Amino acid sequence: MNRLQFKLTTKHQLIILLILAFGLNLNTLFNQYAVDDPVVLTNNTLVQKGIKGIPEILTKDLLYGILKKDVDLSGGRYRPVALIVFALEYQFFGINPYVSHSINILLFVLLIALLFKILKKHIFKDLHPSLAFVTCLLFVVHPIHTEVIANVKSRDELITFILLLITSFSYIRYFQKRSIWLIISGLTSFFLALLTRESAVPFILVIPMVAYFFYGQSIKKAIQLSLPLIGVFIVYMAIRFSVEGFAKVSDKNVMNYPFIYATASEGFATKIVLLFKYVWLMFIPHPLICDYGYNQVQFNQLFSFSFIFSFLILLALIVYAFYTLKRRSLFSFCIFFFMATIFFFANFVIDLGAFMAERLLFQPSLAYCIVTASVFLNIKKNYQLLSLTILGCILILFSFRTVQRNHEWKNDRTIYFADLEKAPNSVRVNFNVANEYIIMADAETDKALKKEYYSKAVVLEEKVLTMFRHDPLVYIDLGYAYQGLSNYFKAGDNFLYAYRSDPENPDALKRIVLVSDLLYNDGNKYYRQGNSDSAIVCYKKAVELNENNLDAWRNLSRSYLQINDTINAKNTNDIWQMKSQNSPH
Repeated sequence: MNRLQFKLTTKHQLIILLILAFGLNLNTLFNQYAVDDPVVLTNNTLVQKGIKGIPEILTKDLLYGILKKDVDLSGGRYRPVALIVFALEYQFFGINPYVSHSINILLFVLLIALLFKILKKHIFKDLHPSLAFVTCLLFVVHPIHTEVIANVKSRDELITFILLLITSFSYIRYFQKRSIWLIISGLTSFFLALLTRESAVPFILVIPMVAYFFYGQSIKKAIQLSLPLIGVFIVYMAIRFSVEGFAKVSDKNVMNYPFIYATASEGFATKIVLLFKYVWLMFIPHPLICDYGYNQVQFNQLFSFSFIFSFLILLALIVYAFYTLKRRSLFSFCIFFFMATIFFFANFVIDLGAFMAERLLFQPSLAYCIVTASVFLNIKKNYQLLSLTILGCILILFSFRTVQRNHEWKNDRTIYFADLEKAPNSVRVNFNVANEYIIMADAETDKALKKEYYSKAVVLEEKVLTMFRHDPLVYIDLGYAYQGLSNYFKAGDNFLYAYRSDPENPDALKRIVLVSDLLYNDGNKYYRQGNSDSAIVCYKKAVELNENNLDAWRNLSRSYLQINDTINAKNTNDIWQMKSQNSPH
């Protein structure tokens, strides 16, 4: 590794990192919008007001622009800086995925430049000369970061980390120059980071950790350095509270509160297992999944092997971190850094709204990169070739997976289809793949393929209903797929259930009326063929769905007459006449 150092100057190292950061993510430029991008840009009404929408953005939750109402989620999502950035993008470029992905790539390149400079010249200044370079190399190629870069919505993670690096740099310079302006600069960038995303909060602990581990500050002095950050956090929380108030959760839906059905012990055990899974994904980033929501993760028990194993590994790491704390061990710093940056978002403090999310490893994964780089750089000289070979393999494999995963994030269809096999029990993934099949069927002209797509949609929607029966949208999509297969009876039943679950849903009512008319038309075909029994079945279902379908009532009465059922004929004829008289037409 020393030979490599002689060949590569700091400037060369930086150039390599920036080229890789840009090159490995270049294929995202051809991606479209996917998954949560409509939340912050393509369907967000506040963002699409451009600059004029900024005052309202400052006073509303992240989801207000798409839901058109105050959110009903624990903690809310107050991230005005992120939305302002999107509003400015919309003001000057409109809806343009090429521009959106270009901005994300450039932000990542900027982040790598700042990270390398801070690690190389300041934090790792007394450590191995190549530690900063190898650390950043691993960070650049790590596939776990693809969601943040390829998913436009996760730009808030990029901006937050950049602002936190500026905060760190300001504090580090303060250690050297003791200028009050450096503290003001650091606190300002920290405040903006908080307004961008909640993942900035852990840096209240990270800054004192940097002071203690790398600048010889005592624990007491390091803690004192966090006091101004705590003050800024209090101001931020006061602003957040003035905008959102206390979280008012009227209906805890399992899709947004995945632990709602877990016992206290199950919840704790599962959270510990998932915390270990975060550690695992840093070392083995496979499989990568866009959704770890409801039903994808199963609850664990306190005496299960997975919990006991995860708990012992995590406990061992924490014990080691405290054991080597006084020695200011680099590994100790990395363990504390990882725990500080992930624990707050591991459902122990607040409900994340999902069991876990890969984007939340964006900051914590830096700990893995530092540890791995340090291990390779400290292997005995006799094993240097082996060390370089293994490191090279990791870099190549990670790079290949990053490019591949970026392509999977091309659009909703590619990401959900890619993740279906890896997340077979995810309600959200199954539902969205079914929806994509419906879209494909609607666009298909080949009748055989159209039927095949609708059939696949039905299978997946029915599967979703075995896991989650409480979302009217599932019934609407399932009804639509059955309608595409000309199964109007099942289509009507699903639309009717959706309407009864949510009477204010105009789409459900519209589809009920449509299917009622389609059943009426089928009834007419049977009636003309002399098949009165089948006609009656269709007409009865038509009026069950839409009691104001006057033509269906009239023809139902005629069909009963055809089979000499005079009683039902008279009853239905009376209903038809009564409704005809009351009809505004």
